[in-house]
Amino acid sequence: MDFTHIKIGLALAMIAILLGGSMGLGFGCCEETFEDTFKESAAAVLAEKYNGDQKKADKVTKKSWVYMKRAHLHSQTMGVISIAFSLIAAGLMFPPKLQMGISILSGFGGLGYGLFWLFAGFLAPGMGSTGAAKDAVGLLAQASAGSFYIAALALFGALGYRVFFLKMAGQKNPNSSNG
Repeated sequence: MDFTHIKIGLALAMIAILLGGSMGLGFGCCEETFEDTFKESAAAVLAEKYNGDQKKADKVTKKSWVYMKRAHLHSQTMGVISIAFSLIAAGLMFPPKLQMGISILSGFGGLGYGLFWLFAGFLAPGMGSTGAAKDAVGLLAQASAGSFYIAALALFGALGYRVFFLKMAGQKNPNSSNG
């Protein structure tokens, strides 16, 4: 298999997996540190952003921890899926630009979407709301999720064409001895 056209996407996907794995390790050893960081950020703006309401601040800091778990899971899962997309595109010898596009878009999607949840989680306590934090980094979520989705559509479209259209049209599949 030739990795020439998928190497950038594979690198992005591997970084996403490493990010998610590092977060998981960090949770195991330092969960309290994350939670303390969120509480300190909220405490610094308690009067300004939460009108002195500790319950509101606690709700946001608790949700920030949920966002950290989302970042961990999305980074790892989407990174693995991106590697699968890249290997399928290369293994079936799709045109080079299609291989590269699927690989880079899915790799960016996996890394970017995990980073979106990570940033939103860290920003929320200091901004006073999870909604404000998600809005602040929403472009990253849209670009990365959109990229990942476009890669999936391209892969499944090309795969469907290769499997169904070429067979029905009576053309030989270049990767099959059966035609």
